[in-house]
Amino acid sequence: MIPRTKVNYGLADLVRAALSFEGRSRGRADLIDSLRELTGCRHILLTASGRGALYAILKAVDRRRVLIPSYTCKAVDEAALLADRHVVHVATEPDGFNMDVAALEALVDSDSIIVATHQFGIPCDIGATMRIARERGALVVEDAAASLGTRVHGRLTGTIGDVGFFSFDSTKLVTVPLKGGFIATNDDALAERIAAVLANETVAPSAIWKVKTLALAAILVLIENGVLYRLFHWLFLQRRGLVTTDEPGLRPERTEFYRHELTNWQARIAIPQILRLDSIVATRRRLHRELRAGLAGVRCCLLPPPDTNDEWACIRFPIRVRGDKLGYYRQLIQRSVDCAFSFTFIADPLACEHARRLADSVLDLPYYEKLTDREVSKVIAAVQSIDSTGESS
Repeated sequence: MIPRTKVNYGLADLVRAALSFEGRSRGRADLIDSLRELTGCRHILLTASGRGALYAILKAVDRRRVLIPSYTCKAVDEAALLADRHVVHVATEPDGFNMDVAALEALVDSDSIIVATHQFGIPCDIGATMRIARERGALVVEDAAASLGTRVHGRLTGTIGDVGFFSFDSTKLVTVPLKGGFIATNDDALAERIAAVLANETVAPSAIWKVKTLALAAILVLIENGVLYRLFHWLFLQRRGLVTTDEPGLRPERTEFYRHELTNWQARIAIPQILRLDSIVATRRRLHRELRAGLAGVRCCLLPPPDTNDEWACIRFPIRVRGDKLGYYRQLIQRSVDCAFSFTFIADPLACEHARRLADSVLDLPYYEKLTDREVSKVIAAVQSIDSTGESS
């Protein structure tokens, strides 16, 4: 079976991490240097996760209202609630995955923080968002958790707003056990306040946590094998009648992804990926083109938009299923292709009709750097087979 996702690191990386001594490594400092060079931002602050990064930003900003896309990860809402902010959901653009600028413009005031998300690595209209924010005196936080490497007219997403945050989660472009992230900004005063929040509210994780995290990461690497993945899928999903571990409702709790620091050993796993980011992005773009070309003309689902300017670094290949999404998913499983589920349960299902439709229809086809040519062909053949039989309707 083709897994729904694969991480970039391997067992050798995990062994090196296990043998490293936290106090004798420059991992964090070296990663910060690499990220400064990549982003061109003066201030880089490392975090345990993307959600932890957003939480620290919101705690450092003295504004109450947080404007969030209706179709996005619930962790964004949870971070805002933990930071004691008032969440306002903004409608999703009519034929896309990002925030609708017209809906946003009607809601922004000087007490607003706009979370400008580049969903799946597909950039939002950040130019119009910045114009509205400047006119109204709002602050723009770029959610680049899924768009590290994506550019807009040559500028890296996450560096265009007042501050941006990124994620190293196992589903992202750069992957670190089991999460990680960073904040980038050129605002000296804001960076100082965020650093104070992180200093006050985060601690170095324990040695036991390191052992547990490395063990879980090793499992992720081992189940990349198709046979082992099929067994894993049956044990943890099919046997329990599940297709995703996501659940409805919000659970705003300050987990380890908010309380911990990013460690030196995690940073050392991220650095080689940052240094070869151009290659990772090039592979993703090639796979995006191949999947779009191979699936052109299918009727059972809508494909993601094309990257006409060759500037995106997508982390998902989201298709919108026409008809029964779960039925379609089961047909893919029968053809040994697994899919991920993005935001099946959105935070406010009543906020936006289009966001509900997306939640009910989106599946993510296998799409990652380790995807082989044979696997690409198998994914395409599976979708075409379902299309020819009309089994998803």
